[in-house]
Amino acid sequence: MLQVPTLTYSQSNSKTFEMKGKCYVFHNEKPSCSGCGACAQICKQKAIAMETDEEGFLYPILNKDKCVGCGMCEKVCPYSIETANQRQGQKQYVATTDSKSYYKESATIGICTMLADYIISINGVVFGAYLDETDYVAYHVLVRDRYGVRDIRNSKYLQSDTRNTFTEARSCLEKGVPVLYIGTPCEIAGLKSFLRKKYTNLYTIDLMCHGTFSPKLMRFEVEYWQSLFNGKIKNFRFRSKRKYKLSNGGMVNFDVVTANGKKKHIERFAGSSPTYKCYTYSGDGHSYNLRPSCYSCVFKDKNRYGDITIGDPWGVRMDIITEPSIKKTPAIRSLYMVNTVQGNNLLKEITHLLSSQEIPKEEAFKQGALLPISLDVPPLRQRILKCATMKEYVSLIEQHFGCNLEKEHVAFDKRYKRQYIKHLVKKYLHLNKR
Repeated sequence: MLQVPTLTYSQSNSKTFEMKGKCYVFHNEKPSCSGCGACAQICKQKAIAMETDEEGFLYPILNKDKCVGCGMCEKVCPYSIETANQRQGQKQYVATTDSKSYYKESATIGICTMLADYIISINGVVFGAYLDETDYVAYHVLVRDRYGVRDIRNSKYLQSDTRNTFTEARSCLEKGVPVLYIGTPCEIAGLKSFLRKKYTNLYTIDLMCHGTFSPKLMRFEVEYWQSLFNGKIKNFRFRSKRKYKLSNGGMVNFDVVTANGKKKHIERFAGSSPTYKCYTYSGDGHSYNLRPSCYSCVFKDKNRYGDITIGDPWGVRMDIITEPSIKKTPAIRSLYMVNTVQGNNLLKEITHLLSSQEIPKEEAFKQGALLPISLDVPPLRQRILKCATMKEYVSLIEQHFGCNLEKEHVAFDKRYKRQYIKHLVKKYLHLNKR
């Protein structure tokens, strides 16, 4: 069992939730709630609803008038139940692929999409995060075909609302339908604690997660780019390999549709994105926009929660890689881990799409996204999350970091061009030696 306080009810100071007969439901304080939604989905009385606080993060709200005191919300809370896998036969790999249809539109090389396609091919269903571009919120959806799989591809670093997908997954599992559920470690922990039993037809992927930022900031992000390029944003993605192919995907990219209907594709350095700047590109080791629970996440551990773990190979020394196809593709690499027999059986179905090399555990577990670390909560975080407008948000960021976001991209573009010329020269000299 995870070491956290017992579940209690406490009155919120937030004006948003000062409603008669309602109160917060979490472990005494916000750092002990990941917002997975297991408690809301298990409640047969519909006494718990997931609602946003003043920072834009989801928390369970109890309607005391509906509550019958059954205690199921406490029983399924992943902070109260240990649902991580035991490390038995766990193996780690760095991989690449030559399948352009997968890696070109994926955050890394498309392993999640490969596995999703396989599950669909055996008449299964897939659950993953979808970015709704109507109001720019993320939520989990059930996908039944490969067309739907395209909608849940790529990284969404803002928090996703699991909505009713744990209940939907259980319904499919009880009918014998193969289910693949993709999410952050806390979401997979929430799913498993909600289900309360093992299913042979359930497959889970936990993503290497640095934390999730507030959906409130996503709207500011979009407003910033729309103002800068004077058009409507479509097809927003936090990762790209289209233009800056050696950048390992650290790009924000989207289409801009102007008033006269013209469309232009834009790709920008992640450090020039106001939200990315606060997220992982601050340069000072701090993250300024995470959910409170992410600063001391209890779900990052070597005993993973998913059958498979997938992410970027940050920290892995490339000098230990001997597989030629991996060495020659610097921007097309993934780190994945097989954590269970269930996961191993699933991975076997896509090995023909991958070139993989096993690496030692100590090499794989180097990045903060995989280790149980406690991060400092910077004082600026509260000011950022309380910003009322996009202009205040961007101005505060540029003042704090002493930068101009647009100039950040210009500087990156110059660095990249120099890097790319060196890459071409090195490649040319290598070919001439043959």
